[in-house]
Amino acid sequence: MVTSLKVRKPIWLLAFILTSVFTVQVNSVERLTYTNPLNQLKYHDKNDALLNQGNEQQDPLSFLDVYDPLESLNRYVFYFDRVMDKNLLKPAVNLYKTITPVFVRSRVSGFFQNLQEIPSGVNSLLQFKMKQTISAAFRLAINSTVGVFGLFDPASAIGLHHRHNSFANTLAFYGVGSGAYLMIPLIGPSSVRDLAGMVVDQQLESQINLGSIPEVIFHQPEWLVLYGINYRYTTSISYSDFSSPFLYDLIRFLYTRKRDLEIMVVDDQPF
Repeated sequence: MVTSLKVRKPIWLLAFILTSVFTVQVNSVERLTYTNPLNQLKYHDKNDALLNQGNEQQDPLSFLDVYDPLESLNRYVFYFDRVMDKNLLKPAVNLYKTITPVFVRSRVSGFFQNLQEIPSGVNSLLQFKMKQTISAAFRLAINSTVGVFGLFDPASAIGLHHRHNSFANTLAFYGVGSGAYLMIPLIGPSSVRDLAGMVVDQQLESQINLGSIPEVIFHQPEWLVLYGINYRYTTSISYSDFSSPFLYDLIRFLYTRKRDLEIMVVDDQPF
């Protein structure tokens, strides 16, 4: 009797295993039609009838489109910028962070930011934003004196915070479009409007020439290098942050939408 039980137990166990395997195989065959669910996806919009008037098929990914007539050239510059950022700019910033404490880096950033109050104030005035114009003027006066040319920021301590504004935003305020997308060597993504705005803003700094500082910065190589390192240091995003095979398209899309949002924020600021 004991021997019979010992024989039957492995037989029942084997039968159970075979039944389980057969059941799994049947279920997996039944699920084969769902092995590629993404292929079954269809875009749908409740306003399809309006969007497709005249039997014109709308591209559901058209929101990714950016006006880029110089794409071939831009892609070469994009590759150049990636290589330079990886092999020159980021190592320079890492060395800068290694040999200087946070306190020093913050003072340097404040020093250069103080100069930006000049174009910020002028462009706020051109956009009839008097509150921001007065704030920028007081920030420039306080931080250039009590704050020792922006090394310190006592203006923020009394509630006068920095609000960046630019001539590119002024152009957008008057209805000028962004124009063609551009990749600028060592600077990165931009547009015709943003490039023109950057040139005008630097001219404003040079013409006002607060304490002869802009003249020194843009004419002496060592100061220009420090300006570039600080610019890269204060730019948090990096090409290496992304691993997409469509990196150029992704950066172009993100930059364009970021600028659209920045302009919307500036436009929504009270006068």
